[in-house]
Amino acid sequence: MMIFNRFANFFLPLVALLVVVKVEAVELNFVGIEVAPWASLDKETGEYVGIFADLAYEIERRTGYEIKVTLSPYARINRELETNRQDCTILIVDEERENIIKKGEYLFSLPVGVIPKRSVVLGRYKDLYGKNISLLRGAAISHKFNSDQKLTKQFDTDYMIILRKLEYDRIDAIAGVIPTIQYLAKQEGLSKILGEPLSLSSEPVYLQCSKTSSHIQYLPVLNSAIKSIVSDGSIVKIFDKYFQENE
Repeated sequence: MMIFNRFANFFLPLVALLVVVKVEAVELNFVGIEVAPWASLDKETGEYVGIFADLAYEIERRTGYEIKVTLSPYARINRELETNRQDCTILIVDEERENIIKKGEYLFSLPVGVIPKRSVVLGRYKDLYGKNISLLRGAAISHKFNSDQKLTKQFDTDYMIILRKLEYDRIDAIAGVIPTIQYLAKQEGLSKILGEPLSLSSEPVYLQCSKTSSHIQYLPVLNSAIKSIVSDGSIVKIFDKYFQENE
């Protein structure tokens, strides 16, 4: 009995100490653009839905980290990361953002180009000259397009604004991510106003985290989660969930 008491007196405080040790929770802020099918607010559930939102939830599930999703206009994404209000995003990389982020794992590539109104034919790049083309402020289309001072460009904050301008013949074409524009047009019953797209580039999408984020040390774990999402086919299922239902 005495031996047992000595054992208990020695080990029980140690066991109690181990029980009350609390693992520190990891909370990360992810910012994305508010545009379907990438991310939008479901007014019925109050939850974010879309490809970006589903990816964030899947990363959360695989890492055990708590990920808070915030949506922002494209033009504000860089500022959100630079000021550390947000830790990470999943987007095409633009030249300005290259200076403020650490690039993580590759997820997929997106066709980027120019979609004209139905009455306009774009067979090659030079057909863009003389056309009024609208695009999202800060959007990366292609190096040639973005640096071409001879093109007539307008800048807007929202694809839907641009689609309405195209509908009312205020512009000739939209530059941006081709499947996103086509998806929105179909959702709004505007597919009939779109002509054949002129593809200018295939832009890779990466996980990107602010260099100055206080959580940058978790990037390797996030990268591992994304690798598994890509390798086990989950990324294809997420894409199919939104694009197939829009066909």
